[in-house]
Amino acid sequence: MMNTLNAAVMRAALAVHERGQRLAAEVRNRGDRGSGVVETIIIVAGFAGLAFVVYMAVSSKVHGWIGKIPGSTGP
Repeated sequence: MMNTLNAAVMRAALAVHERGQRLAAEVRNRGDRGSGVVETIIIVAGFAGLAFVVYMAVSSKVHGWIGKIPGSTGP
């Protein structure tokens, strides 16, 4: 009984290991490897550019409003 159980566990472990090996080989052989990283970098750079444009627009408005406050330039 114990030998049968050990054999079944060994077969299951080998099957899982072989499946992992096949999946790893498929991932290594894919042609579009790294394209997700490039797309993510492009999206992040786009949002950073958009944030900079919004910052510049808001910053100039805020400085304009502060300039209209009496006494905001100092004593």
